[in-house]
Amino acid sequence: MNATAFAASFRENFPDLVRLPVLVALSGGSDSVALLRLLVDCRDELGCDPLAVHVQHHLRGAEGDADEAFCRDLCHRLDVPLEVRDLEPSPPSGLSPEDWWRRERYRLLEDARVARQCEAVATAHTADDQAETVLLKLLRGSGPGGVAGIRRRRGRVIRPLLGARREALRAWLGSLGQGWREDTSNAGIDRPRTWIRNEVLPVLGRGAPRAVEHLAAFASSLGADEAVLTEMARGAARPEPRVPVPLAPLRALPRALRHRWLLGLADGLPLEEAPSRAQLALFDRMLDLGDPRAVDLGRRWVVRRRGESLHLSPPPLVRFSETPARMPSEVELPGGFRARLGLDTGARLRAGLSPAVARASLRWRPARAGERFGDRPVRRVLAAAGVPPEWRAAWPVLDADGTIAWIPAVGVAPGWGGGADGAVIAELEEPWECRRKS
Repeated sequence: MNATAFAASFRENFPDLVRLPVLVALSGGSDSVALLRLLVDCRDELGCDPLAVHVQHHLRGAEGDADEAFCRDLCHRLDVPLEVRDLEPSPPSGLSPEDWWRRERYRLLEDARVARQCEAVATAHTADDQAETVLLKLLRGSGPGGVAGIRRRRGRVIRPLLGARREALRAWLGSLGQGWREDTSNAGIDRPRTWIRNEVLPVLGRGAPRAVEHLAAFASSLGADEAVLTEMARGAARPEPRVPVPLAPLRALPRALRHRWLLGLADGLPLEEAPSRAQLALFDRMLDLGDPRAVDLGRRWVVRRRGESLHLSPPPLVRFSETPARMPSEVELPGGFRARLGLDTGARLRAGLSPAVARASLRWRPARAGERFGDRPVRRVLAAAGVPPEWRAAWPVLDADGTIAWIPAVGVAPGWGGGADGAVIAELEEPWECRRKS
């Protein structure tokens, strides 16, 4: 890998990002250092002025502090703006720490991208990471969506080094006299990924020297096939918590397309894993035999069969504290929702409000017990709008000066509608909308 090859690959895979700012996720390891150096070396050719963000996990004591200091020094020498974001190291009870750290890391990266007005977040996943992921997913019994591995691009996240080998990147850094940091926690075999990295892949490499390249190429081919098959399966509508779909069109699909339909649905939900082979088999039984009546996709997202339609049941929403809303602003609410005011991103749940809201005291909150909207209880108008029972107790509403101005999916309160002077856009983005952009 060198700057010329990197620039050509970047133009081929991300032509729409040329001449636009890109945020680099910089850990201090060899892969992320190589990514930053390559973007800096291609700064004139690609015009992608790089910025960097380092996520401080606060998990490795002095070693983690040294990583941060290294990143600060590197960015100073390369004349690259750096932002350090702090991650809360203690996950909520009942959640996998690794999953929690990964999701929080990407949330912080996205927050930094928005704050820095960058078009994409670039992470330094390599062909070695791809090979590890393929083996990990296979051994966990994942379906084809999981085995397809890491996507080169997903929403605002790009992986420009997915075709590069780690050893080639390190050799290039060595030729520049550029050092990097080693994470000692990656040297053990106590976690599934590090076991595959340090035990399994070296054994495969001795018998098949190009094992990593072949596994990465397999993931790329499978991912392309999955994208085509999933698109073909979209002829049958997807259920959403407020919109069930008829069963007959889905039942008529060949089994392979049924599976891609479910994988496509799951891809839009905040799940830890794509549906496994076992879950896909249960889904077939539910469609053909009606038993089981429901398939749990994970994290309490459940597809249910009710008569001749499918329904998506979400996990219950947790009531949340009142959250201030400013002009403009975007806030993340429990359950994976994002609420915006004064920003127009085209979310389906949106309203045009009177410019008077800019002078009001605004906040996002759940509806209060017994609260009414017009002459009807809020719970009833939510039910009429198709908001599932699991969400009604904590469905976000926009409060202006102590009264409800807007209930997403329901409507705007009298007196708060957009006037002749132009409307202020309010949006609520649902979990699958957020997921498809991340």
